[in-house]
Amino acid sequence: MNTGSQNTGSNSTELVQLCLNGDEGAWASLVEEYRGLVYSICYLFCGSTQDAEDLVQDTFLKIWLNLGSYDPARGELKGWIATVTRNQRVDRYRRSGQQRLTDSLDAVGNTRWDGAEAKPLAQRIPDTRPTPHEAAVTSEITTIVGHAVEKVSPEMRQVVRMRFVHGLDNQEIAHRLRIPEGTVKSRTNRGRAQLVTLLSPMRTALGAA
Repeated sequence: MNTGSQNTGSNSTELVQLCLNGDEGAWASLVEEYRGLVYSICYLFCGSTQDAEDLVQDTFLKIWLNLGSYDPARGELKGWIATVTRNQRVDRYRRSGQQRLTDSLDAVGNTRWDGAEAKPLAQRIPDTRPTPHEAAVTSEITTIVGHAVEKVSPEMRQVVRMRFVHGLDNQEIAHRLRIPEGTVKSRTNRGRAQLVTLLSPMRTALGAA
């Protein structure tokens, strides 16, 4: 019997529950514990520290929004977080049309969070389609995020909408709005913080999703 593994799973479940209960210290601990894993996956995709950091921030927002869907019976938290990160990375790939993905992207973990064998990324991208339930959940979360975006400070609202609702990257936003990319990044970071605060009261609905 692997008691060490069981203890890890129990601790992770407790940590997740504390996060869902609004414990900011627990969320800070989760981010600190798994940031290295998330960053390594993001960096393999981006190839630059600056772009990787942007993707890391977006990924942790996605993790925060979907934390209520984590099921410890299906696998460890580490695997679930890796899967969410890879999915976020694939979403970024689809939106940007970049062609930089290679087999090395799948070197960070070759199994899914529930223990099943993962297919090569090149095979997963064209064949991955959401189930009706997943589509409904995504639609619900998008609607909730969209409503929250409208409450973000006017200065940052357009950038936040383009980033988190339409999925554009900083370079594309800067090009469309004709503002410096540094300004986009600054507004994105401040807007992301506001978005998390605005979404906190809606946590129950997001968790149930």
